[in-house]
Amino acid sequence: MVSRRYLRSGKTLVLAAVTLAVLWSNPQVLPVNKPSWMPRFGEPGPPTDRQQPQEPLPRNLTLHLLPHSHSDIGWNLSFEGYYHTSVRQVLRRASAELWSDRARRFTWGDLAFLDMWMEDEGDTANGVLAGADAALTWRQVLKELMLRGQWEVVGGTYVSPDEGLTTWWAHNTIVDAGHRTLATQLNATTRVGWQIDNFGHHNTVPHVLSNTGYSWLVLGRMAYRDLYDFASKSTLQFEWRSSEHEGTNGLRTHFLAEHYGLPSTAFDFDHTNVCDEDVLLGELQQLARRHVRQYPAHGHVLIMMGDDFRFVRAARAFGCLDRLISASRKHESWRDMKLQYSTMTEYLDSVQPHLDAHAMRVHGGDFYPYQDKPVEQYWSGILGSRPYLKWLVRDTEQIVQHVEALVAMQRMRGTRAAWSTLELHLEFCRKQVAIGYHHDAITGTCTDDAFADYVERLRTAARVALRIGHVALQPVDDAEQQISAAYNADQHIGSAYNTATRDVDNAARDWLEIAPAQCTDSACVGAAVVVTNTLLAAQDVVVRLRVHSGSAVLVDETGVAVQPVHVQAVDSAYSVEFVVSVPALGARGVVVGNRTLYADAPMLRDQIITAAQIEQTSLRAELHQGGVHVRLRSERNGVVRIESGGRVVRHQMRSYFTNPYVQSSGAYIMHSFNLMYSIVFWIFGGMLASGLALAWLVHVGTRHILWLRHVRVPCSPIGANGTSTAGSVVAAAIGSVCGAISVLYAAQKVSVDRLDDWTRGHGVFLLAAPVFCAAYVVGGALRWRKRRACVCVASTAVGVFLALALGRAWQSRAMTFRSLQFTVEHSDVCSTARAQVTEGTSVEFRLCADTPYLLQASTLVHAPNNREIIARLQHGRGRTLELFDGASMRQRRASMWTPVSGTFYPAPLLARLGELSVHVRQPVGVSSLSAGMLDVLVHRSMTANDFRGLKRPLIDKHPARATLFVDLRPDADPVAVNNRVNTPPLAFVLPPHANISPHSALHSAVPHLSLVGIRAESDSVDMRLLAHRSTDISMHELLRNTAGAVRVHGDWSLCNVSAVQRTETQASHVHLRGGEQALFRLQVDYDRSSGLSEKQHKN
Repeated sequence: MVSRRYLRSGKTLVLAAVTLAVLWSNPQVLPVNKPSWMPRFGEPGPPTDRQQPQEPLPRNLTLHLLPHSHSDIGWNLSFEGYYHTSVRQVLRRASAELWSDRARRFTWGDLAFLDMWMEDEGDTANGVLAGADAALTWRQVLKELMLRGQWEVVGGTYVSPDEGLTTWWAHNTIVDAGHRTLATQLNATTRVGWQIDNFGHHNTVPHVLSNTGYSWLVLGRMAYRDLYDFASKSTLQFEWRSSEHEGTNGLRTHFLAEHYGLPSTAFDFDHTNVCDEDVLLGELQQLARRHVRQYPAHGHVLIMMGDDFRFVRAARAFGCLDRLISASRKHESWRDMKLQYSTMTEYLDSVQPHLDAHAMRVHGGDFYPYQDKPVEQYWSGILGSRPYLKWLVRDTEQIVQHVEALVAMQRMRGTRAAWSTLELHLEFCRKQVAIGYHHDAITGTCTDDAFADYVERLRTAARVALRIGHVALQPVDDAEQQISAAYNADQHIGSAYNTATRDVDNAARDWLEIAPAQCTDSACVGAAVVVTNTLLAAQDVVVRLRVHSGSAVLVDETGVAVQPVHVQAVDSAYSVEFVVSVPALGARGVVVGNRTLYADAPMLRDQIITAAQIEQTSLRAELHQGGVHVRLRSERNGVVRIESGGRVVRHQMRSYFTNPYVQSSGAYIMHSFNLMYSIVFWIFGGMLASGLALAWLVHVGTRHILWLRHVRVPCSPIGANGTSTAGSVVAAAIGSVCGAISVLYAAQKVSVDRLDDWTRGHGVFLLAAPVFCAAYVVGGALRWRKRRACVCVASTAVGVFLALALGRAWQSRAMTFRSLQFTVEHSDVCSTARAQVTEGTSVEFRLCADTPYLLQASTLVHAPNNREIIARLQHGRGRTLELFDGASMRQRRASMWTPVSGTFYPAPLLARLGELSVHVRQPVGVSSLSAGMLDVLVHRSMTANDFRGLKRPLIDKHPARATLFVDLRPDADPVAVNNRVNTPPLAFVLPPHANISPHSALHSAVPHLSLVGIRAESDSVDMRLLAHRSTDISMHELLRNTAGAVRVHGDWSLCNVSAVQRTETQASHVHLRGGEQALFRLQVDYDRSSGLSEKQHKN
C-alpha cells in the first residue's frame, strides 16, 4: 500500500496529471477528446470534437477492388524517362488484359501520360490482341474500353498540381487543358476529381472543380490528426465547401482511409509471383473490417489495388485478382462479404443512394499543413526546395498568360487561318506550365535529371509563347515555321522578353536585342519595339534594349523623340533603357530608326550617360525614385533598418541548421530542430545532475564513501539555514535559467560544426566538463541536499521546454554577426543598394522608376548544405497571416505550441501581416512566429534523405534569386498592387512598318465599337470604351448581349455550364466577381450620335 504521507505530498497526483497530459496530447494513444485548454503539441489546427456516436457495423459488405497505377509526371526519373521505362508498358498491357475479360476494371488518373501515349501510339495498330482485333489502333481500343465501362479516366486535370503553390489562373488552366485533352484524344470527359498524392489539400480545389462539372473528389493525404478526427466519426465521405468563396456549391469528397498503395506487399504482383488465396483473402477481410467504420454505414468498402507505376506485369496481377474473386464466392467466411472489380464511378454510384438519404458532414476549411506522422513530421520543406524551378514556373506562366490574352485581343479584330496554328502551339505552352505545377515539380521533390527536364520544358514554352506573341502582333505567312523554330532554339532569340525577368542562369533573357541585320552604323533599316499590357490599368515599365548602332534614334509612334534614361556603350553595342507608359489593355510602340528619317531626334552615341553614380561602401544608404525616399541603416547581426514615410521595417537574413545525424530534414520534411537542441540539453542536464550529486555526496554521504572524506568545497550559508521553500525556489530559478540559457547559447552562439560534433558524441567533453564543475561548485556552495538538487535538475528541463516552445523565433540564427556594408548605385531607372551577407549570399535593395512605391528586397543565394535560408521582415504588431492565391485572401494563424516547421504556409502571390504587405513573383513559404514578424523561406539544401520516396538527397547547388516586393504604403490595396506586380508587360521587336498605335491591338470585331474590357464591380460591370466613355450595364443585360467570350484574365470555371458543353470560344453563361476581368464581343449596334443603341437605353 502507498503511505498516506506520500499521498498527502501530492507527488502521485502530479505524476498522474503529467501522464494524462502526455496521453491526451496525442489522440492516437487514447481515442478521447482533447480539452480545448490543453496545448496542441504539433497540431496547428483547432481541437476537434470526437464524441459523436458511431453507426452500427453493416452486416453485408461489398468490397470494391480498384486496380490503378499512379504515375508521377517526373520524380526520380524525368517525364519521358518514366514513359519509356514503365508507363507505356502499363498502358499497353492493362488495355490488353481488360480487352480479354469484360469483368475487369482499371482506373487511370495521370492525363499527361495518356496524352503522350496517344500522340506516340494512338493511331498505331496494337498488334497484341487476338484475331482481327490486332488491327485496331490503341486509340480505338481505349475508346471501346471506356464505352464498356472497363477503363475509367479520373481527375480530368492535365496533371495533379500542388494545391498550395498553384495560382488561381494555373488551377483553371490545368483543368481546362485536361478537359480539352480528354475531348481531343478520346472524346470523353470525367466527373470525378483525383488528387490522391498531393501534399496537403486547399479549399480552392472544391471551388474550381464544383464549377466545372465535377460531382466527386477523391483525396489521399490528410494530416494524421484530421484523419483520426474524420475516421473516428465515420465521416471520411463528406461535403467539402470552400468557406472563402461565397456561393460555391459543395463537392462530395471521398478521403482514402490509408495510402493509395496496395493493401500489403503480398499484393505487389510486379515483384512477386506468389498468389496465396487464403492469405490474401484474409488480409482483404481485415482491411475491410478496419475501413468500414471510418465511412458512413452504406456497406461498401473501396480497396485501392495499385501503387506508383504498378501493373507493368498486368497479366500476373489480373490473374491473381480473378482467382481471389472466384475463391471468395466459395469461402464460408465470405458469406457476408462480396468481392468485385469496380471503377471509381461504379463505387461512388453504389454509395450514392445512402448518402442522398442521410446528411453528410460539411467541411469548410482545408487540410494544410500536411503532417503524415506524429512529432514534427511536417511537409514544409517543399515550400523552399529548388527555388529556381519555382521562379521559372511562375515566369513562364506570366509569359503564357500574357500571350494568351494578347492572342485573344488580337483575334477580336477578325478571324484568320493562322489563329488555329497559334492556338495549337499555345496549348503546348499551357501544358508545359501545367507540368511545372505538378506536385513533384514546383515542390522541388525531384532528382537532378527530372529538374533539368522541367527547366528545359519551361524555357521552351517561354520561347514558343513569345514567338506566338510576335505572330499575333504582326501576322506573317510563315507563322508555322517561325514558331516551330522556337522549339529548337539553343539560346534566347532576343526579339521578345518579359520585362520582369531577372534570370540568374541566363542574363540574355533580361533584354531585347535589335539584331545587326536590322540596324548597324553602316545601315539601319530600323525596328519597332512594342510593349503590351494586359492589365486593366496603365503601367509604366522600364524597357532594356541592346542596339548595334550608335547612329540609331528612338522615337514614339508620333515621331517625337524618346528620351532614354540610360545609354551605355558595351563592347560593340549600346545598352539602352527607357521608360514607357502603356495604357490599360493596350500597347505602346517605340521606333528604333535611322537618323535620316527622324532628323530632329538625337543619336544614341550623343546621349551616352556615364555609368550610374556609385557610392563607396558604408553602413548607411539612401534610395530615391519618383518622389519616394528610403533610408537604409545597417545594424548588428546583418539587420537592415528600412525607413520610409515614417514606417520602419527591419530585414535580416537568417538560417536554420539541420543536422543530418539527428532528425534530418530532407526534400519533403522540415524539422523543428527541437530534438537537436534537446540533445545538447541532455548532455547539459546530465552533467548538471552529476555535479550536484557529487556535491551532495561530499557534504552528506561522505561517511559511506571513504575516499571522499577529505574533499572540501567552498561553503556558504545561502540556503543552508533558510526555509525549505526559499531554498527550493532558488534551486528552481537557477535550474530554469540555466536550461533556457543553455539552449539559447547552443542555438545562437555555438558553431554549427561544434553542434554537429556534439550531437554525434564528438568533443562533448568541452560542454560536459564546465557544466559538471559549475554544478559541483554551486551545489557545494549552497549546501544543497538531494531534494533541492532534484528540483534544480527538473527546473532545467522545464526551462529548456519553455525556451523551445515559446522562443521559436531564435531557433534560427543570423547568417552574419557583423553589420552589412552597402554599395549604392544611383540612376534614373533604379536606385540600388547591395551588400554581401556571406560568401554565397548577397542582398540587394532596389527602388525603380516603374514601381517607386515598392521596395524590391532581393536575395541571391547559393545555399550551403544542411541550411534552410529565410528572410525575416519585422514591422508593427500584426499576428494573423493573410495569403493571396489570385482568387481570395486566406487567413492563417498557428498555435503558440506548434513547432516551427508547422507554422510555414504557402504564399503563391502575396503575404500580408498587419500593415506589412509582401508581394512575390514566385511561390514561397511564409511563417509568423511572433507579432509583426514575417519569415520567408527562400532556399534549402539537404544532404540527408527523409525517406518519403525520393531516392537521393536534395542537394541543390543551383543559385536562386528571391525578390520580395515590400509595399511602402500602409493603406494600399494589396490585391490591386499584386495584380500590377504579377502582370508585367511584354516587349517585342517587330519590323519598322508594324502598326504600333497605342490601341491598335484592341479594336473590337463589332463595327464602330471598340471595347477594351470589362471588370466586375459588385452586381454591375464597368465597360471601358476606347472613346473614353464608360457606362454601367447590369449583369443580366450583359448576358443577354453576349454572343461569345474571349478568355483573358477570367477563366472558364466561372462559366455556369457543364464541362461537356464548354468550348474555347463560346459560353452560355458568364459570371464575374469583383476584381475578375474578361473580354467580350457584344451583339450591339453602335449609334454614332447617341453612343449606345436604343435597345440598351431602354434596358
